[in-house]
Amino acid sequence: MRYGSSALPIAWVTADAAYGQEQHFRRMLEETGVGYVLAVPRSQQVKTPAGSWRIDHVLTGAPAEAWERISCGNGAKGPRVYDWAAAKLPAVDGAKSTHCRWVLARRSLARPEEIAYYLAFAPADASVAELVRVAGARWAIEECFQAAKNECGLDQYEVRRYVGWYRHITWSHWRRRHQAIARHCHCHCQRRTRPDRVSHEPPPT
Repeated sequence: MRYGSSALPIAWVTADAAYGQEQHFRRMLEETGVGYVLAVPRSQQVKTPAGSWRIDHVLTGAPAEAWERISCGNGAKGPRVYDWAAAKLPAVDGAKSTHCRWVLARRSLARPEEIAYYLAFAPADASVAELVRVAGARWAIEECFQAAKNECGLDQYEVRRYVGWYRHITWSHWRRRHQAIARHCHCHCQRRTRPDRVSHEPPPT
């Protein structure tokens, strides 16, 4: 992946289950020391010294006190609050002592039967709240892509060659970036020109 040659520091990676269930992808991140919080299907196998277990079985029977109510970020309707349970996994395959593997579960407040699962790889001093924050960052990315589809036609292309696809995607991202800058400048100008206080008193005579 090209991130390895980037000059920008990369601390975390988050992704949906399409990437999370790929063992080679997770191993590549671990070998480069990059932390991750990746969604996985409930049937995902988790390796432990005692053998392999489904991730939903690993967290089955977690006591009530194991669940913490944490917000994973703000959404369109306010904070996204869920119940979260997490557990560190024993080290296997010579994992780095500076990092730990985790399993996480996210339970809906309105529908407790709906539980999503994650695998994580994090520095040894990482907290559950930090893992939750990383997991929640994926929604902001997905919302950005959805906005680019709705407003910039990100997915409205009919091409057969990579060059044509690349040009369209690049143009869509450039337009989305221009929109974001224009909105930021507009809001900034409004704040500067808006009076701090409006007086309703009549002018002196």
